[in-house]
Amino acid sequence: MPSNPIPQAVPDTDTGGAAHQIPRPLLGAAAVVAVESLVALGYALWLLIEAFVGTPRERGQAIAVAVTFLVLAAPLPLVARGLARVSMRARTPAVMLQLLALWVAYFMVKAGFWLGAVPTVACAVAGLAGVFAPASTAALTRNWRRD
Repeated sequence: MPSNPIPQAVPDTDTGGAAHQIPRPLLGAAAVVAVESLVALGYALWLLIEAFVGTPRERGQAIAVAVTFLVLAAPLPLVARGLARVSMRARTPAVMLQLLALWVAYFMVKAGFWLGAVPTVACAVAGLAGVFAPASTAALTRNWRRD
Protein backbone atom coordinates (compact mmCIF):
# COMPACT_ATOMS: atom_id res chain seq x y z
CA MET A 1 0.00 0.00 0.00
CA PRO A 2 1.56 3.30 -1.06
CA SER A 3 2.10 5.96 1.56
CA ASN A 4 0.75 8.69 -0.74
CA PRO A 5 -2.72 7.58 -1.86
CA ILE A 6 -4.39 9.23 -4.80
CA PRO A 7 -6.31 12.27 -3.57
CA GLN A 8 -10.03 11.89 -3.92
CA ALA A 9 -12.68 14.54 -4.05
CA VAL A 10 -14.29 15.24 -0.71
CA PRO A 11 -18.03 15.93 -0.87
CA ASP A 12 -18.88 19.52 -0.08
CA THR A 13 -20.91 19.38 3.10
CA ASP A 14 -21.53 23.14 3.33
CA THR A 15 -23.79 23.31 0.29
CA GLY A 16 -25.14 19.78 0.45
CA GLY A 17 -28.68 18.91 1.46
CA ALA A 18 -29.41 21.98 3.57
CA ALA A 19 -29.03 24.39 0.67
CA HIS A 20 -31.46 22.49 -1.54
CA GLN A 21 -34.15 21.67 0.98
CA ILE A 22 -37.65 22.79 0.21
CA PRO A 23 -38.76 25.48 2.68
CA ARG A 24 -41.73 24.50 4.83
CA PRO A 25 -43.79 27.58 3.87
CA LEU A 26 -43.42 26.60 0.22
CA LEU A 27 -44.50 23.03 0.97
CA GLY A 28 -47.47 24.48 2.84
CA ALA A 29 -48.39 26.61 -0.16
CA ALA A 30 -48.10 23.54 -2.41
CA ALA A 31 -50.41 21.63 -0.08
CA VAL A 32 -52.94 24.49 -0.07
CA VAL A 33 -52.95 24.60 -3.88
CA ALA A 34 -53.34 20.81 -4.03
CA VAL A 35 -56.32 20.89 -1.65
CA GLU A 36 -57.89 23.79 -3.55
CA SER A 37 -57.51 21.86 -6.81
CA LEU A 38 -59.20 18.81 -5.33
CA VAL A 39 -62.06 20.91 -3.99
CA ALA A 40 -62.52 22.73 -7.30
CA LEU A 41 -62.43 19.52 -9.34
CA GLY A 42 -64.85 17.83 -6.94
CA TYR A 43 -67.23 20.78 -7.13
CA ALA A 44 -67.08 20.78 -10.93
CA LEU A 45 -67.86 17.08 -11.10
CA TRP A 46 -70.69 17.49 -8.60
CA LEU A 47 -72.15 20.31 -10.71
CA LEU A 48 -71.98 18.20 -13.85
CA ILE A 49 -73.64 15.23 -12.17
CA GLU A 50 -76.36 17.42 -10.67
CA ALA A 51 -76.93 19.16 -14.01
CA PHE A 52 -77.80 15.87 -15.69
CA VAL A 53 -79.20 13.78 -12.84
CA GLY A 54 -80.80 16.42 -10.62
CA THR A 55 -83.24 19.18 -11.45
CA PRO A 56 -81.29 22.45 -11.57
CA ARG A 57 -83.17 25.69 -12.18
CA GLU A 58 -80.75 26.59 -14.99
CA ARG A 59 -79.19 23.48 -16.53
CA GLY A 60 -77.13 25.47 -19.03
CA GLN A 61 -75.70 27.70 -16.34
CA ALA A 62 -74.77 24.70 -14.18
CA ILE A 63 -72.99 23.08 -17.11
CA ALA A 64 -71.18 26.31 -17.99
CA VAL A 65 -69.97 26.81 -14.42
CA ALA A 66 -68.89 23.17 -14.19
CA VAL A 67 -66.91 23.36 -17.43
CA THR A 68 -65.31 26.62 -16.29
CA PHE A 69 -64.27 25.03 -13.00
CA LEU A 70 -62.89 22.00 -14.84
CA VAL A 71 -60.86 24.16 -17.21
CA LEU A 72 -59.50 26.35 -14.40
CA ALA A 73 -58.89 23.54 -11.90
CA ALA A 74 -57.38 20.93 -14.23
CA PRO A 75 -53.86 22.47 -14.30
CA LEU A 76 -53.78 23.22 -10.55
CA PRO A 77 -52.18 19.90 -9.57
CA LEU A 78 -49.31 20.85 -11.89
CA VAL A 79 -48.97 24.15 -10.03
CA ALA A 80 -48.83 22.32 -6.71
CA ARG A 81 -46.20 19.96 -8.13
CA GLY A 82 -44.20 22.93 -9.43
CA LEU A 83 -44.22 24.58 -6.01
CA ALA A 84 -43.16 21.32 -4.38
CA ARG A 85 -40.30 21.10 -6.88
CA VAL A 86 -39.30 24.73 -6.20
CA SER A 87 -40.01 25.91 -9.72
CA MET A 88 -40.36 29.66 -10.04
CA ARG A 89 -42.82 29.16 -12.91
CA ALA A 90 -45.42 27.89 -10.45
CA ARG A 91 -45.42 31.05 -8.33
CA THR A 92 -47.51 33.27 -10.61
CA PRO A 93 -50.36 30.77 -11.11
CA ALA A 94 -50.35 30.03 -7.38
CA VAL A 95 -50.64 33.73 -6.53
CA MET A 96 -53.38 34.22 -9.14
CA LEU A 97 -55.31 31.28 -7.69
CA GLN A 98 -55.16 32.76 -4.19
CA LEU A 99 -56.29 36.18 -5.44
CA LEU A 100 -59.16 34.50 -7.29
CA ALA A 101 -60.08 32.63 -4.10
CA LEU A 102 -60.16 35.93 -2.17
CA TRP A 103 -62.42 37.39 -4.86
CA VAL A 104 -64.79 34.42 -4.59
CA ALA A 105 -64.73 34.70 -0.79
CA TYR A 106 -65.77 38.35 -1.06
CA PHE A 107 -68.95 37.32 -2.86
CA MET A 108 -69.51 34.53 -0.34
CA VAL A 109 -69.43 37.14 2.42
CA LYS A 110 -71.81 39.39 0.48
CA ALA A 111 -74.21 36.44 0.17
CA GLY A 112 -73.91 35.64 3.86
CA PHE A 113 -72.25 32.25 3.24
CA TRP A 114 -69.75 32.52 6.08
CA LEU A 115 -69.29 28.75 6.31
CA GLY A 116 -67.63 28.82 2.89
CA ALA A 117 -66.01 32.24 3.09
CA VAL A 118 -63.94 31.69 6.24
CA PRO A 119 -62.07 28.56 5.03
CA THR A 120 -61.64 30.10 1.59
CA VAL A 121 -60.01 33.22 3.05
CA ALA A 122 -57.90 31.12 5.43
CA CYS A 123 -56.58 28.95 2.60
CA ALA A 124 -55.92 31.93 0.34
CA VAL A 125 -54.03 33.83 3.03
CA ALA A 126 -52.05 30.72 3.99
CA GLY A 127 -51.18 30.12 0.34
CA LEU A 128 -50.04 33.70 -0.21
CA ALA A 129 -48.05 33.71 3.02
CA GLY A 130 -46.38 30.45 2.03
CA VAL A 131 -45.44 31.66 -1.44
CA PHE A 132 -44.19 35.06 -0.28
CA ALA A 133 -42.34 33.88 2.84
CA PRO A 134 -38.68 34.96 2.72
CA ALA A 135 -37.44 31.35 2.66
CA SER A 136 -39.80 30.51 -0.20
CA THR A 137 -38.83 33.57 -2.19
CA ALA A 138 -35.15 32.78 -1.71
CA ALA A 139 -35.66 29.17 -2.82
CA LEU A 140 -37.80 30.10 -5.82
CA THR A 141 -35.40 32.78 -7.04
CA ARG A 142 -32.21 30.80 -6.37
CA ASN A 143 -31.94 29.59 -9.97
CA TRP A 144 -34.37 31.96 -11.63
CA ARG A 145 -32.34 32.33 -14.82
CA ARG A 146 -32.49 28.56 -15.42
CA ASP A 147 -36.26 28.37 -14.87
